[in-house]
Amino acid sequence: MDRIGWSFCIVTAPNNESILEQSIEKIQLEFITDENYEIIIIGNPSISNNRFLKNVKIIPFDEEIFILKTSNIKVAVKEKSLKRLFYRTGAICHKKNLSAENASFDKLCIMHDYIGLEEGWKDGWNRFGNDWKVAMNIILNKDNSRHRDWLNFNYPGVPGDENMWDGSCLMPYDITTKYMYISGTYFCVKKDFFAVNKLDEKLFWGEGEDIEWSVRIQKHCTFKINLNSTVKFLKLKCLDEPPYSSKWQENANKFLEIISKR
Repeated sequence: MDRIGWSFCIVTAPNNESILEQSIEKIQLEFITDENYEIIIIGNPSISNNRFLKNVKIIPFDEEIFILKTSNIKVAVKEKSLKRLFYRTGAICHKKNLSAENASFDKLCIMHDYIGLEEGWKDGWNRFGNDWKVAMNIILNKDNSRHRDWLNFNYPGVPGDENMWDGSCLMPYDITTKYMYISGTYFCVKKDFFAVNKLDEKLFWGEGEDIEWSVRIQKHCTFKINLNSTVKFLKLKCLDEPPYSSKWQENANKFLEIISKR
């Protein structure tokens, strides 16, 4: 039986220790009077300061995975590396699945190492309650602009093409549709649900693994959003990529136009 509480599953890589330690510290500050949590780190960091190791488990991970798939050709050409025909880095799904398998608590917060919990995160989730399987909360860029939290994906009438994100946009928080996806950067999921709905390990970073997962699990749950809690990036994400790109802005305007006519 899983314990009631939170397992924070942090995906990282060597040389990201400085920002990872900030992320760990923010979690520990939120749970300073509560022991019902753990931090699971996967990605071989070298953490030298013992004060960051309270309630922390570090899982060794081989960053280079042997896998044969046609997309390796494109990666090998781009990196000019014959090795990339057979070995890949960026096994993001494998990392997240492995961290979840090692979790002890019933609620998982799966996140990248540059995510920081804002003050009041824990209390906000307590107020939100326990009636959810997959949930999101507010995500902010480091400059406090809204980032990819509550997302549409190819809503009918919102144009999309060969680019996996071209039918995507931010949605108002008070709208929920069956045409959505949960960003792989950060999300919350019940451990028992994730155990039978894992990420597809054939997909690597940048191959739309979060979209594939979201489309697959929509049949089994309704995505929910907790507006009581916020996370903020610990580094500034580029302001000319989604959700700030002109394409996403056009999609958002089109989506609102369609919704207003329902």
